Amino acid sequence: MTFAARRLVASDAEAYRVLRLEGLKDSPESFGATYAEEEARPLTSFTERLEKDFYFGLFDDATLCGTAAFFREGAAKVAHRGKLIGVYLTPSARGNGRAGLLIAVVIEEARKHVLQLHLAVIQQNEKARRLYERHGFRIYGEDPRGLNADGVFYDDYLMVLRLDEGGTESEE
Repeated sequence: MTFAARRLVASDAEAYRVLRLEGLKDSPESFGATYAEEEARPLTSFTERLEKDFYFGLFDDATLCGTAAFFREGAAKVAHRGKLIGVYLTPSARGNGRAGLLIAVVIEEARKHVLQLHLAVIQQNEKARRLYERHGFRIYGEDPRGLNADGVFYDDYLMVLRLDEGGTESEE
């Protein structure tokens, strides 16, 4: 197996949609959107999403097996900030540094556009939190009841990576 990460393009929209829906079923507590919301969207909305913001995919040879994205805040006073969102890897792609490869590619692109990258991760997801910390993210706060997935509340850690303050630490 050869793993590589790259920016997703319009022709990846169908594979992205399939993986996005899988992630929402597999880990509903990790995403702001619901399966029902995303399943109802036409394929064109996924294509538009890939063209508008910075979506990246992790590929096992030609098969999309992971995604992560970031977007830049829109208002002028916060345009120096970006948000890391939508991180998901299929269970078979987890481990052995593959998530680290994907996060590193997103960070590399984010450096060209923003000074800091923010994210929220549920407090129960220690593996994800440790992955982000290895890449230089630091907890700066908490968001009690940050998500309500199927009637269960999840508290989030709020994390930031200041891209203008040096490199990241070792990958997963």
